[in-house]
Amino acid sequence: MSGQVYSLCSPGQGLSCFACCPPIRPPGYDHAAHRGSLTRLLSENTAAIKRGELPQGEMTGYWCPGLGFLDSRGHRVGCLLHPALNQGQDRRGPTGYREKCARESCAPARAFAALSPGAQSVLIDLCAGMDSFTFSSPTHNPVMRLLAFGPTVAGAVAGLGPASLEELRAWSWLDEIEPARGWLLGQAQAVWGGEALRDPGLAGRIADLHQRVAAGLGPAPPHDAGEPLAALCDEWQARYWRAASGRRRARPAEVERWKVLVQAVLRD
Repeated sequence: MSGQVYSLCSPGQGLSCFACCPPIRPPGYDHAAHRGSLTRLLSENTAAIKRGELPQGEMTGYWCPGLGFLDSRGHRVGCLLHPALNQGQDRRGPTGYREKCARESCAPARAFAALSPGAQSVLIDLCAGMDSFTFSSPTHNPVMRLLAFGPTVAGAVAGLGPASLEELRAWSWLDEIEPARGWLLGQAQAVWGGEALRDPGLAGRIADLHQRVAAGLGPAPPHDAGEPLAALCDEWQARYWRAASGRRRARPAEVERWKVLVQAVLRD
């Protein structure tokens, strides 16, 4: 695989992700857990749209009638009403999801977009041969779980060049460390070295590091003051500080002190 990969939704190699489709889903929902029933619905949608039967009436539930199979063997799932498949014409309007779809974004997709083309290629190569149910699923695809930790960790793993998807699946920390601690993990591996990501005890080391950092932050004040954390640092760092401090706002000097604290704990 070579060249720029633009989107985790459709990254090439016959892969497509439909985890966001439709953009209204209960927490923790995974299409892969409902493969049988969804395959039937996808087949019905595909046949209906090929007959020229567009959805009638706005959809408000967990299923979109614009979703179907992009290939004849039922391997790739995607939006059959998307302008990319309709000579630039956006046909999603009748579903009521067009605006929601246009703004939908997930942490793995944003992390993937921030990676270098080389790192993107390494991770996508690991997924070769997956159908859309498997590729879209954080349960079955460890690359999706990895990307949830953010671009620093995902890029470091790509730099190690895992030999196979099986090697990545064997890294227990992908399940044991909360993705919200991805920024902290990125800071740690920068100090400990990339090979730390292969350490079977990595989850315990990060848990200990997090506890020490959280203790150094002290209790959250009764009233948040300052600026939104998202305005003071990137989304991955802001996500960590929200989880570690219990705060959504802080003053710039506080965030700088917190970052110094992390480096001090890592050196200790």
